[in-house]
Formats: sequence, C-alpha cells, structure tokens
Amino acid sequence: MADYLNNLRDIVNEADNRVRSRTILEKRGPGKPETNPADIAKMLLLQIYTESPNRVAEGLLLLFKEKLGISRHFSYKTIERGYDRENVNTILDEFVSITNECVENEEKTCSFDGTGHSGSNKENYADKRQKQNLKKNQKKSKPSNDNKSHDSFPITNSTSNMGFSYSVMGIGVQYKLISGISISPNHSIGETTLFPEAYIQTLQNYPNLENVLGDGIYASRWITDLVSKTQLTPYFLPKSNVTFQSKGFSGWYDMLYSLWDGPKKWLE
Repeated sequence: MADYLNNLRDIVNEADNRVRSRTILEKRGPGKPETNPADIAKMLLLQIYTESPNRVAEGLLLLFKEKLGISRHFSYKTIERGYDRENVNTILDEFVSITNECVENEEKTCSFDGTGHSGSNKENYADKRQKQNLKKNQKKSKPSNDNKSHDSFPITNSTSNMGFSYSVMGIGVQYKLISGISISPNHSIGETTLFPEAYIQTLQNYPNLENVLGDGIYASRWITDLVSKTQLTPYFLPKSNVTFQSKGFSGWYDMLYSLWDGPKKWLE
C-alpha cells in the first residue's frame, strides 16, 4: 500500500506537469478557487485501487492527504463528479501513457474487448449480458426480417438509477497493461462505436505494435480496414457465414485470405 501511494503521487504529479507544460493557462475569474484536478485524479485512482464508494474515499483523503501531496480537503461530491471534469480526464489519459512508457517499444500485440462497470452493487454486468444473449437465442427461433446483428450493450433495469459505464479497452498481451480505453454511459451505442478511440490511444502508447486481437464483434469490414490501414495485422474471429466480398474495405479481404491460407498459424 505504501509503495502504491508513493507511485500514485509521483506519476500523477508527472502527468500534471506534462499537461501544464503544453496547456495555455487561462486567467482565473472571481470566486472560490477550483480544486486541483491532479488531487482529484489521485483520489479517483486510490478509490479504484481500494474499491471504495465516494464517502469512504473522502475518509481515505483525510487519512492519506499528506502522503499523496494533496493540498486541501474536498468532499465526496467532488470525487463523485471527478470524471465529469475534462482537465481531470486529461491527467488520467496522461497517467495511462506514462505507465506504458516502460514497455512501449516491446509490446507487439494488443487485445480489445468491451465490458460494463457497475455504478451500483445491485447491478451485475455478466448477469445482464447472459440474459441479453438468452433473449437473442429465443428470437432466433422466430421468423424475422431483420438479419442485422447488433453490438449494443445490455440495458439495465428501469428501476435502477445507477446502471453501468460501458467501455472498450485495449490490453497488452505480454505485459497486461491497459493501452487505451473508451467509456460511455449510453447503452444504446455498441462496442464497435467505442473501438476507434481506444485503438487510437493504443497506437499512441505502442508505436511498434504489430497485431490487434478481438472477438467476433470486431470482425466487421470497416474495423479490419481501419487496422490494416495503420499497417497492423487484424485478428478478429469472423462469423461462419462471412464472404470475401470486401465492399470497398480491402483490409477485410486481406484478413480472411490470411485465415483461409493458413488457419493453424492464424488461430495461433
């Protein structure tokens, strides 16, 4: 815990200094001074590490304020609204970049997948996804004119006020570090919509990346073409009924041909 607090303080301070060095500071107007975004970022990361709710996180702030180098106390409401602040999110993005610097030239393969982060202990994402898939299978037995598959996230109960934050993350296969992440509270959008943001972050963090992995949701023509155009090799497991018709996306044909030409090597 002591090592984590030291690393947390030093890396967030470094991230804050880098952001400040490339940002033009605006003159502050009248009123109460804004809480330091670096201090909020520290508490958000400590809250994640300890899996604490907002009120407990405020108690941790009282306990570790000096250790983390936080200048003044702030309430749990400030922690609760932390992710709504653009300057805080900028520091967190820089934090991810710094943690990847030690392996940025060594990581060659990243894998992408989507998940949901519960805003309440009463919600369980895996359970919701299982129920959604069950409904899909039941619908398959009924005739339907809609053959389009969708990748939308499962909908929460109408009685729930919290729901999920949905995300797509890239993870380095060798060193297991998060290479990029895209988050949204909107369940009506799908994993493929969030993929480009997480993918671009990954490219910035790993300039020598060679391979991109993902499950069948990402096996769409435009995503494979996006990956191919950045000179990387996509490995997205396609559905059993796909065709070689690229429909203008050359990366799709290239990926399927590599699977057809050497399936054992491709699957490995």
